[in-house]
Amino acid sequence: MKNNKDNNVWNDRLRHFLPDEFEHDVFELYDGCFDYSPYREYDEIMAFVTKCFIQRNKQLDCRRTIVQVKMKFGFLTIYYEGGTDPYLDEILVTANKMAVNISKKISEIYGKGGPWNRKVL
Repeated sequence: MKNNKDNNVWNDRLRHFLPDEFEHDVFELYDGCFDYSPYREYDEIMAFVTKCFIQRNKQLDCRRTIVQVKMKFGFLTIYYEGGTDPYLDEILVTANKMAVNISKKISEIYGKGGPWNRKVL
């Protein structure tokens, strides 16, 4: 990951939800990540996903890295490389369910489409 992405992923987003000792592991996990653009409301979910990936990578010979995190059609979408892993796939399914619940809460507060579709006067 380029330095500005390191700063975005760790310093601006995930360090508020993860202990400081995860910093190096976060840099390794997101090394090569070319897009990290989920809404800030999903940072806690991404911290959960990041922690699970880091813990799983310590158990595996072939490390997985997260290469893209984005909002696709309003849904949190996470792509990783290094081979498929049923455990990590289940983590992503769980994260997606958590994201749907957050999306529903945001829609209840701001209306359909959330704060992203508000008209600016």
